[in-house]
Amino acid sequence: MQTIELLVNLKIPDVTALTAASAIRRRLGYEEALKELRRSDYYSLDLNVGKLDAARTLAQELAEKTNLFVNPNKHSYAICSPEEHNGGPASVDGLWRVEVLVTDAEGAQAPEIEQALTERLGYADQVAAVRQGILWTMLLAADSADEARSIAESITVTTARDEGLLVNPHFQAWEII
Repeated sequence: MQTIELLVNLKIPDVTALTAASAIRRRLGYEEALKELRRSDYYSLDLNVGKLDAARTLAQELAEKTNLFVNPNKHSYAICSPEEHNGGPASVDGLWRVEVLVTDAEGAQAPEIEQALTERLGYADQVAAVRQGILWTMLLAADSADEARSIAESITVTTARDEGLLVNPHFQAWEII
């Protein structure tokens, strides 16, 4: 079994991410620290295939030939493996890239998508599980990976009216990937 990640983005500017970035900068005081904020629909697919190349090919087929993940008129997508995430902040041109995955606290399972793939579309032998969430990617000005992680956590988790924005800890879970 192979696990593949499918990241789906809007082709047009993402007003949700733009609004969140504006609120984080202006209302939460991260004007200097937050350089960019992007949002992607995140899908993790457990596929019953032997090799990573076969998993990538199947994920591409699922993205392009079903209407469950991507609308080609308004979305672009990328396929990657979980190993491509380095498990924390990564330095990019003097800034730190931090990726935060947000899911429901009860789990990231996507039973409707999984059922459609396995029962309606005939992928029962190939698709073992589907999980979904939102992947927020931040570019932060920080002096170290630890500082970038700390800034990302304070931006992410809502603890007060003026602290955090991207996760409501009462019904959502999050992790830096």
